[in-house]
Amino acid sequence: MRVAKVEVFPLALPLKKPFSIALGTTTHTFHTIVRIFTDDGISGYGEGATWHVVYGYDQHSMIWSIDRYLAPAIVGMDPFDMERILSTMDKALPGNLMAKAAVEIACQDIRGKALGVPLFRLLGGMLTDPVEIIAVVDIVAPIDAARMAEEAVRDGFRFIKIKVGLDVTEDVERVEAIRKAVGPGVHLRVDGNQGYDRAAAMKACRAFEPFDLQWIEQPLPDWDIEGLAGLAREFSTPIAVDESIYDVHDVYRVARAQAADVINIKISKCGGITNALKIANAAAAMGIPCFLGGCIESGLGTAAALHFAACCPNLHAGIEMADSSVFKEDILAEPLILDRGKMALPRGAGIGVRVDPDKLARYSKSG
Repeated sequence: MRVAKVEVFPLALPLKKPFSIALGTTTHTFHTIVRIFTDDGISGYGEGATWHVVYGYDQHSMIWSIDRYLAPAIVGMDPFDMERILSTMDKALPGNLMAKAAVEIACQDIRGKALGVPLFRLLGGMLTDPVEIIAVVDIVAPIDAARMAEEAVRDGFRFIKIKVGLDVTEDVERVEAIRKAVGPGVHLRVDGNQGYDRAAAMKACRAFEPFDLQWIEQPLPDWDIEGLAGLAREFSTPIAVDESIYDVHDVYRVARAQAADVINIKISKCGGITNALKIANAAAAMGIPCFLGGCIESGLGTAAALHFAACCPNLHAGIEMADSSVFKEDILAEPLILDRGKMALPRGAGIGVRVDPDKLARYSKSG
């Protein structure tokens, strides 16, 4: 079996409501879908997710990288030779991990379809099903944040992520309002998305201490490892990193500096499922637990992430993925549905979901 052709689709999915973090606001997710065809008639889908205000490159960059460099490099290769494919892409174009993730996930889909088994069977086997999901409260007024959190708890969520990083006073008010609204039995975590400088981060982390948070994620810019280490030493609430971690080398760098208590793994950010598993294993070897984050992927990317989450032993409960309901319409023929804060693992061959070609065509546009 060999890769015969690679198709690339820009994807602009409209959200039901705008989503705001410290670095910006979006009304759509501008991602990239890859479909890989093999010479024996099997095809697989993958998704690469990005947001230029966070990661520094956009959908156009991803499409150009795949069309110009990555796709030509892998034509003729066997999708089962995953490490060779990853190495070939790295030689063809350094970096650009989110573009590579779309290709890698499509190969994973092909592997499962070729063997007639769900992807989790190829990743070490299932550890948990269904997978518990978090609710997210973005940067909104404290009164609205409390309402959103209460609704999430009524819907069965036990984990809530709260976006912060713009204004310390309002951030603290938002977190306090949510803790009062949901009580002590719900797990809360906050995410600064690199929004604070050192002085603001110190002030915010001190103010967050009474609220019994799981962790405070990326309060400082990705490069400020020294500053993150200072926060980790100063406060009892764990410090998590996201944008500071892209590969196993970053894990070593952060661990050596004692700059993080927890690591956020994102399938797209890390270049696919294979690399995500390597990061989780490297972190485990250094005694650092991980959790699974997301980039508001479509149902396709979320389904791929569910397989990883179900198989990875070094992963906190409460993965940060969204079901199809956050979009006005998803690209799947049958949407992914949450049930009491949990999502069932797809059981079909490969990723186990079916992309609707008409929906893909409808939303195949550049941002």
